[in-house]
Amino acid sequence: MEKHPSPQMGTNGDVIAQRLIAFLVDGIILGLIAGLLSVVGFALGDTVGLLMSLVILVVTFVYVFLLEGLYGYTPGKYLFGLVVVKSDGSNCTVGASILRNLALIVDQLPFAYLIGLVLILITDENQRIGDLIADTVVVKQR
Repeated sequence: MEKHPSPQMGTNGDVIAQRLIAFLVDGIILGLIAGLLSVVGFALGDTVGLLMSLVILVVTFVYVFLLEGLYGYTPGKYLFGLVVVKSDGSNCTVGASILRNLALIVDQLPFAYLIGLVLILITDENQRIGDLIADTVVVKQR
C-alpha cells in the first residue's frame, strides 16, 4: 500500500458515488471484524467478551483515524482509488483524520448519512461536515 498517493486535485466532484460505496465497504469490513471479535470473545466468557468490545473500539479507531492520517485512505477508499488530502493538496494528517471522522456523528444525522450526503452534493468542494472542519477533500489518486 502506497503511503499518501498523489492526489488528482479537482476530481472531488467526480468521486461522489465511489466515496459512498467506499464508506459502505469500510462499514462492512469493520462490521465483520467487530462481529467476529464479539462472537469469539463472548464464546470465551463475559469478561473476555467485554475485553473484546474494547479491542473493537481500538480497531475502529486505528482503521479510520490512523489509516487516513498515515496513508490517506481506508481499505474502501483504496479499493476505489480515492485519497483524502488537505484542501491545498497536502497530505491528510492524523489530526485532520480524527477531526473529519469524529464529525461523522453529525454527518449521519438524522439517519443514514443524510446530512453528509446533502453537504457533499451542495458544497463547492463536495465536502461533508467533517471535511469542512478538517479542511480536507476526497479526490482520485493519480
